Amino acid sequence: MSWNKFITDKTQFEETQDLITKTFNYEQRLPNQVFKVPFQKTVVLDFDHAMSYRFWNELEQLTELFGDSSVIMAVLDPHPVDYYYNEFSQYNWCVLQNGTTADEYWNMLEQGPEESPADAILFNSEVVVWLSSSMKWAIWGERSYGICVLGFTDDNSDYKSESWFTMDKAITDLVSLNFKNYTVPEEIVSKLMKYYSSIK
Repeated sequence: MSWNKFITDKTQFEETQDLITKTFNYEQRLPNQVFKVPFQKTVVLDFDHAMSYRFWNELEQLTELFGDSSVIMAVLDPHPVDYYYNEFSQYNWCVLQNGTTADEYWNMLEQGPEESPADAILFNSEVVVWLSSSMKWAIWGERSYGICVLGFTDDNSDYKSESWFTMDKAITDLVSLNFKNYTVPEEIVSKLMKYYSSIK
């Protein structure tokens, strides 16, 4: 049997969507504030790192730390209903249970619809979110900025990862790669710093 944890049921999709709209400003995009939940801390990750085999180990550490039973991974753009469900009769959303392996995570990223492998999350995802079952941490990722922002509550302030950037460093090392002459417009810099430089 092929490994598959994609959401196909409309009721499950709507229940999951409800959790996502409680946590994120669903219609917003960076550099604006994308979190509804007032997370005390935010750090930045490389978007390409999140779309890699290795990232599951980081998600696993977060789930253990916060006592989560699962993580939702959901693509917001392309649209899960207007595009993905209408085209492929499934959603580009999945539930990653405890016990998921790095191999399974990678397979899920690579697994496109049979009729369109290029629509796998790995290739066709502009905005992606990850949400923990405890709702104590969440990640918002945008491919065009090259970053993901991880927000979390202060319960486990000692936890650190080598893959984390502060926002000022991420602007220099990651975001700038997506702008002409590697120059990020000042208004974008000021918004990113205002909303996402809370790590102490």
